[in-house]
Amino acid sequence: MSTQRLASNVGQICRIALPSYPGSGATWYVDGGNGAVRVRLEETRGAEARRDGSQVFSVIGEAAGDYELRFVLKRAWEREVRNSRRVVLQVRSIAGQTRAN
Repeated sequence: MSTQRLASNVGQICRIALPSYPGSGATWYVDGGNGAVRVRLEETRGAEARRDGSQVFSVIGEAAGDYELRFVLKRAWEREVRNSRRVVLQVRSIAGQTRAN
């Protein structure tokens, strides 16, 4: 499993592009998400051509700390994991920053 390391400030958006193969039916899923980190699929590139593409996720840390996310590539109807990526996100607070609710 490969590891990607990211650093950001609280509330800052980081983007992760993971390779996908739209014609295969496999999709990236986040395994073991943390409540202090929001992960959202922004777009899937290359799906219209049914060739190699990518899925782009936005990741936002809501609180300072170190977080680990695991992305798995699989078909929804199968248990077999085709690929996985580990993302270590270090979220820092900015001096004087207050969190808006």
